[in-house]
Amino acid sequence: MCCRFTLLFAPLVLLAGCATPPEPDPYYTETAYHVQWAAGSVETDEPATLPLEAEMQGPHPLDFYVQIALERNPEILAAQRGVAAQAEVTPQVTALDDPILVDTVQPFDNHSVQTAAGRGPNTLTLTQSFPWFGKLRVRGEVAEQETRISLTRLAQAQLKVIEDVNLAYYEVLFNQLAIEITEENRELLKILLGYAVARLRTGASQQDALRAQVELAKLEDRLIRLRRQLRQTQADLAKVLHASPEADLKAAELNLPSAPEQIDRLYEAAVRCRPELHERLHAIIRNQRVQELAILRFYPDVTLGVGWQTITTDNALAGVANGNDNVAFTVGVNLPIWRDKLRAGVSEAEHRVVESARYYDATRDDTFRLIKRLMVQTRALEEQIRLFRESIIPKAEQTLNVSMADYRVGKVDFLQLIDNWTELLDFQIQLARLESSLGQTLASLERVVGCELAALPDEEPH
Repeated sequence: MCCRFTLLFAPLVLLAGCATPPEPDPYYTETAYHVQWAAGSVETDEPATLPLEAEMQGPHPLDFYVQIALERNPEILAAQRGVAAQAEVTPQVTALDDPILVDTVQPFDNHSVQTAAGRGPNTLTLTQSFPWFGKLRVRGEVAEQETRISLTRLAQAQLKVIEDVNLAYYEVLFNQLAIEITEENRELLKILLGYAVARLRTGASQQDALRAQVELAKLEDRLIRLRRQLRQTQADLAKVLHASPEADLKAAELNLPSAPEQIDRLYEAAVRCRPELHERLHAIIRNQRVQELAILRFYPDVTLGVGWQTITTDNALAGVANGNDNVAFTVGVNLPIWRDKLRAGVSEAEHRVVESARYYDATRDDTFRLIKRLMVQTRALEEQIRLFRESIIPKAEQTLNVSMADYRVGKVDFLQLIDNWTELLDFQIQLARLESSLGQTLASLERVVGCELAALPDEEPH
């Protein structure tokens, strides 16, 4: 996901009537939070050409799966349609109401209007209502903000799907690595079993060989569980990709981005990028426009009309009837006299503005909290991975190698040898879990920040 967001808003605390949020940058609205692999238009549905299921089989890099998910995930496609639907609201609310055409017919000669010009059997009236100056414009601005809110929700759907792909991908990767590590250690255990069998020829107890066989059986049990977990996590990944759960999806690599050293950069990036914060800001602007519209309701709407009445001399009562038709023009206004109702509408809108401002503050605070928690978790995982790679696993390997040599000459028993082997296996699988957890944590961090960590600007030199 590419960070294509410009700096739009700064954190703010709005009080009703005393602060106004900045207008969104047009680029921000037009991009619709398109990420690097997103379709070019929110109005598109599933692309005509989708990757065949066969092409998705086997190992692929993370970017490949993200691209597939952004193209075909149903949640994103639904959000795209939601944006397209909301965009159609603006021309509806900015248009005039339909004109009203009324035809009044008086078919009975003795029960129709009589004038000096003659009898009027038919009257045709056309009226059109015109809202007070600015009402249609403000209605359009309210609808426009709703559309921009829909765009932020599309972005949220995209980011959520990207995070889901990452979470499932790294879970698949962990199970693949765990299976690979377990199979490698099974071969090592067979070597240890060979040492135990060799000791049998020298009169050693059969217990060592039996213990090695038990450990081999336990490894087979572990492999069964790991393969089951792999198939389950593959189904999770397939769901996000809108693919068949039978697809043999595999991870290809472990390429983890590094988190910035300065957490303040993440706070600033979240204000720029996180769509949840932009949604709150657009809600503030929308509610301010609603407040403006409530004030405009104090002013009357105008209705203009034209009428045409046919006049006939047939059965006319007036002796001077000439049959000249009548033409009339009408002007009307509604009377906004119920002031308490109108004032209540303005007061409600003012409260909504403050409410949305408070929700922005709450969302920003929660964003910073999540960033802090995920950064703490990231740093801890990085330290643990470094500890396992540089200290724990090398020393465990060295310990196992020494105990293997000592066992062959009878300096240690087989139980100690198996303990050292089991400990190394557990450490290796634990390292794989830490690495996959780091990938998942960084994916969640990118989801909270709203843009790719690798795309953040370089840190300024001190």
